[in-house]
Formats: sequence, C-alpha cells, structure tokens
Amino acid sequence: MFKTALYHLFVPSGRTNRKTFWITLAAFAALVVAFKAGLFMNDTAGVVYFWGFLVWLTMLFCGAFAVYGKRLKDFGRSVTPIFGVLTLWIIVIFVFAILNGAGDYLTEFSQYERKAMIDESVKDELNAAYQEDLAGTPLLLMNIILWGILIAFTAWVGLKPGDAGDNRYGPPPG
Repeated sequence: MFKTALYHLFVPSGRTNRKTFWITLAAFAALVVAFKAGLFMNDTAGVVYFWGFLVWLTMLFCGAFAVYGKRLKDFGRSVTPIFGVLTLWIIVIFVFAILNGAGDYLTEFSQYERKAMIDESVKDELNAAYQEDLAGTPLLLMNIILWGILIAFTAWVGLKPGDAGDNRYGPPPG
C-alpha cells in the first residue's frame, strides 16, 4: 500500500483515472501543507528551514508532475500543459510585481554599490513603501488570479474523461 501511494504521488509514468486522481491530489495537498507547516517550527539558525524548503520545493514539483502528469496522460496529453500553467503563474507574478512598485523598489536599491552597507533606516523605509504598495487589493487580486488558474487547470484535468483504450502512454488504468 505504501509503495502504491508513493507510486501515485511521485512517479510520473503511467496513467490514472479520475477517482484516483482526486484521491491522490487530496493526499498530495495534505502532504504539501503538512510539510510546509513543519518548516515553521523553531529553527533559530534557519538550517532546517533552508534544507527543508529545498526538499519541500522538490517534493512540490515532482509530485505535481506525477499527479497531474498521470492524469494528463490518461486522456492522451503530455505534461506540457503543466509548463503552461507554471509559465502563466510566472507572468502573472511578474506583471503584478512591476505594476505594484517592484521597478521602483529595485531602482532605489540599485543606486548603492553591491557591497555597500545600506543604512537600516533607509532599508526599512524602502521596504515599508513597497509593502504599502503591495498591501490590500493588488496582492489579493494576484492571489485570486493564481488560484483561479490552478483551480481551472485542476478541474479540466480532473473532470475530463480518459481514453477508453490504449494510448501512447499505455493501457487504461486498472
């Protein structure tokens, strides 16, 4: 059973039906949230957080490609749409950053030499101004758009019927 769970969560080969996809996706989401919550335990040096974050990020991408990839393969698609979703996310984040003061923020910091010590009050003032630009509606709107993209993609992948017979990715899931 454990081997089957790992196969569904982290091995991108093969196909999976809709029911197994939804169950695996729920387990994967719970695992990602639990692991991420565990990263915020007491770690004064930040060492566990740093390495834990790298493991979490790897787990997130490998798992997403396995869970979504198997389902995409069930109806004859490759994993390319996952790259489309990731690209769309990056574009949305970039556009919101630029529209909400990231350019000004980076311009302010670029006036200093790379190794120069920046006065803490100047840093705090720049950070506060940028956080003020991001607070409220822009950040909420960006999150709504990002979640909307993910929910729409998940609904498409999870609700589309799979191929009844063999396809280039193998036989139908048993």
